[in-house]
Amino acid sequence: MFLEIPVLLEAGISVNDEIATHIHCLKQPDLTPEDRDHIQQNLARGCARGLQLIALHQLHLLLRLDELAVEMVDA
Repeated sequence: MFLEIPVLLEAGISVNDEIATHIHCLKQPDLTPEDRDHIQQNLARGCARGLQLIALHQLHLLLRLDELAVEMVDA
């Protein structure tokens, strides 16, 4: 199954690192308004990817619960 926990965890760590990098860049005092806008757009995309990962994880848990329910009915 493509929604294995280690894969989701690795992707989550990558997204978290990406967000941290963008936040660090935003703290630079000599940013132009254009640079700041560009970094903020990339940060928003990173946050969107993080939310997508959360949704995939929730889907994974839902599928696991469904499998458990089917196993309990069959037992």
